[in-house]
Amino acid sequence: MKLIKPLIFTLFISSAMGSAISFAADLPTAEKNGAESSDSSASNNSEANSADRMVPDFSQQQQEDLALALAHNIETEVIWLDLNGQKQLALLQQAATATPAGTVMIFSDQSTSADWPAIVHPLRTQLTKFGWNTLSITLPDLPPPPIPKRTLPTLQDRKQIQTPTDAANSQTTETAQSTDQKNVKTEVSNPDSASAAEKMKEYQKSISELGQDAAKQLADAKGDLKIILGVGESATWAMHYFMQDETQANRFLVLLDPTPVMNENAPNLLQMITEIKAPVIDLWFSNNSYKQERATLRKRAASRSGNKEYRQFRLNQQSNDPRREPLWLTRQLRGILKTYILTAEQPEAPAAQAIELTPGQ
Repeated sequence: MKLIKPLIFTLFISSAMGSAISFAADLPTAEKNGAESSDSSASNNSEANSADRMVPDFSQQQQEDLALALAHNIETEVIWLDLNGQKQLALLQQAATATPAGTVMIFSDQSTSADWPAIVHPLRTQLTKFGWNTLSITLPDLPPPPIPKRTLPTLQDRKQIQTPTDAANSQTTETAQSTDQKNVKTEVSNPDSASAAEKMKEYQKSISELGQDAAKQLADAKGDLKIILGVGESATWAMHYFMQDETQANRFLVLLDPTPVMNENAPNLLQMITEIKAPVIDLWFSNNSYKQERATLRKRAASRSGNKEYRQFRLNQQSNDPRREPLWLTRQLRGILKTYILTAEQPEAPAAQAIELTPGQ
């Protein structure tokens, strides 16, 4: 019996050690499999996150939704203009008469649509009742402004007390460093400025191409007169497109509540007003002091240029009859077009000649 107990104990210890060895041998394999599964899940998560991070084109989606909403509108024809492979929505509506006076091409304001409820929709639908075809177009988004360079102030130890000599030496060193930093900043910032200017130049070209494509859609439209009308910031782009060939006959420019484009590389509205020689009708209706100041600047610029065909009017937004409120803008615009464009284009009647009657006649 004394020999059996040590033997049983020895067998138990060897069995326990064998189990421990086999567990240690299997541990790296388990860790490896766990690491592989974790890498696989991380890869799948990264792919899912990249798919989730795709930014939708809200402007394009807005145009598609608007086209879908107007697909069953009998009066409105949905037209897609091609702009370097990108679609831009345009809405055409024929005049409600057999002999239209012409067509009004409406450049809708930036960040709006070709059927914006406030201004564009009333104009494009109501002018047709007064003998005008209308074509409203959606402008592409402006190129994003360049990201400004981050600059860090000079690091200084606030606890350090400088002597006059140290202060003088420090000022000399800082002056040299600031000169170097200015040189480096100029070298770094120039590529961004050049890139922003190049993007804006491409945008101006795209606006001209968009206007030309829209004009082709009006080739078969009845009526000889062509009115280019720009709303808000798009007044600048309407004027830019118009001035590509301002000598065309029967072509007129209307600026509706114009606003300058806040981009140093964009065309300057005041500068274009001083350069244009064609007739311009400038309409504004805001009670904002800023808008009043800008209207005064535009009028002065036109006066200095000597363009006698520039006319500015302040529209009245008030209406005593609530039933006529939706027509306040269309009626005033229609009256101005009739007075200063339609009537001016009509040939003068020949002067009556006195005829001497003889007896018997």
